This record gives sequence, structure tokens and C-alpha cells, in this order.
Amino acid sequence: MTVSGRYFYIYGRVQEVGFRYQTYHWANQNGIKGFVCNRDDGSVKLAIYGNEQDIDFVDEWLNAGGPPGAKIDHFFSEDWQTEAIADFTVRY
Repeated sequence: MTVSGRYFYIYGRVQEVGFRYQTYHWANQNGIKGFVCNRDDGSVKLAIYGNEQDIDFVDEWLNAGGPPGAKIDHFFSEDWQTEAIADFTVRY
């Protein structure tokens, strides 16, 4: 199994709607590893560490609207190099 990392940069109504908290619980329920944090420009960064199936699963979840209460206008992703990540966390 090949593992890699991918950053997702998510724009829209994604801050002050519980996006990080709900993403944390969703990721832990689905065995997703990585972290989520707010960005200064009002967007959210979601970092995923896993195999291509995990990354595709997150991409599909975001395309379906992500967590309740959020309104994703658009997002993009890019690969990133990382050491192994053992869990999913909220970063501040």
C-alpha cells in the first residue's frame, strides 16, 4: 500500500460553522489521518495522509458538500511530502 499526503484548500462558508470540529469527528469515524486548520484568508486547510483510496474518499466527501452547516464554494488540492501521521487532529 502506497501512502502519501494531500492538502485540500477549501473556500466558502467554512469558518465559524463547526467545520473543523465536524471534520475531526467524520475523519475519526472513517479512519482518516491528518489534520484540519483555519487559514488567515477565511479558508480551511485539510491535510490528509493515507492511500489513494483515502484521499479519493475525502475528495468525494468535499464534493458532496462536506460537513453540515458549511457551504463549500470551491476547493483545490496539492500533493505534499510528510512523515507518517498516526491520527487526525484539529490544529489552531
